[in-house]
Amino acid sequence: MPKIEHIQPCMPPDAVHELLARDGAVVVENIITPQQVQGLNGELDPFIAAAGPGLRHPTHERMVEFYGQSTVRIDGLPAKSEAFIGIMLTPLLCGAADNFLLPNCHDYIFNTGQLIEIGPGEAAQALHRDEDAWSFLKAPKPPLQVEAMFALTEFTLRNGATQVVPGSHLWPPGRRVKAEEVVQAEMTAGSALLYLGSTIHGGGANLTSDQRRRGLFLGYVVGWLRAEENSFLTVPLDKVRAMPVRIQELLGYKAHAAIGVADVGSPMALLR
Repeated sequence: MPKIEHIQPCMPPDAVHELLARDGAVVVENIITPQQVQGLNGELDPFIAAAGPGLRHPTHERMVEFYGQSTVRIDGLPAKSEAFIGIMLTPLLCGAADNFLLPNCHDYIFNTGQLIEIGPGEAAQALHRDEDAWSFLKAPKPPLQVEAMFALTEFTLRNGATQVVPGSHLWPPGRRVKAEEVVQAEMTAGSALLYLGSTIHGGGANLTSDQRRRGLFLGYVVGWLRAEENSFLTVPLDKVRAMPVRIQELLGYKAHAAIGVADVGSPMALLR
């Protein structure tokens, strides 16, 4: 039977990278503190309450079902939560991005951050690979994404714990998932599922009548691809100017050689 390894955040980074290379996913228990969980929930509660479930401006009709009609999603998190800025620099997540992405780019960038709250009665999300957002890139291809789903409430089998297919990042194109190959990433609040963009996964079904499964999704992508989230519009420039330099770089203000320049030069000049 396939399984997802559960590890502690004190595990050496090289060992974590070996597990990710082997399985495509791993749960790191207690990767953030209860205080960080409380801070994130407190700062993001008002935005969740105001948003409501379902997509507000779908880019395509098929995305309505894919993202869920009983699921609340909000992005632009660097501008909405100071606690989120710290989460972006989580050592094990950034270390995994360094290991898997930097061999294939000058630097990686913030792909998107979403607060995802799956409500009671939501169906399971279609299984997918996140890197299929760039469907024009054909195999064989290098690792494109490293991602994490941080649990801000308990993730259980019944309330929508993320479905994962361990080892699927190594499958040949066209290989189909069998039901017995799918496992769910059960974890406590403060834990995180780290995974590669080539690993098949999807949100679980919420079979409860009274629980809301809340997770914080955060991912990085090689710097020569266009990110899923348009951070230049979701994070106001005046807020970016007050952020640490590394966060400014991750949000896309660091040119990738000749890609992403402004006035034929570094966009970082706009922040000075």
